[in-house]
Amino acid sequence: MQVILSVEFSRLVTFDEIGIKGATYQIEAKEEECRLLAARFNLVAIHYLKAHFFLSHAPEPGGCVIEGEVEGDVVQTCVSTLKDVPAHVQVTFTILLRPSQGENREEEFIIDLEDERDIEYYTEESIDLGETAAQYLYLNLDPFPHAPDAPDFPEEPGQEKRNPLAEALKGLKEK
Repeated sequence: MQVILSVEFSRLVTFDEIGIKGATYQIEAKEEECRLLAARFNLVAIHYLKAHFFLSHAPEPGGCVIEGEVEGDVVQTCVSTLKDVPAHVQVTFTILLRPSQGENREEEFIIDLEDERDIEYYTEESIDLGETAAQYLYLNLDPFPHAPDAPDFPEEPGQEKRNPLAEALKGLKEK
């Protein structure tokens, strides 16, 4: 039995399409793609998702630099009331794509704390800009969305919320 995985929002670009001066791409998810991504990410809805990319060749051999901006309007579920919580996501990022050394070799990971680019490795001669946009949208969602009328929770787990009246009554009881 062969399992075929489907990407809900796919926009493939091959590296040879980039050209010497780089290439610009603007993509937007269609209604059906938004619906499928919302189901995948367990969201109430994705009203729109669009992205702008500039791809260029990196100075290192075989490398590619992706500068991107992703923007979208989503509806999440409040973690305490289960009400709908609309949210706007807008994020910019830079990715350095490096060629993979293959399955039998260990990748050389050089971490430069001053470099804010994300580093990824590729094995194919193309990049899926739709999937990249979807992942950056998902990574920038609020992990604990709250509706405006949701009750406040203590700052830290296990820490009780300060109640001045209870403290005053406790003080009276001890006297």
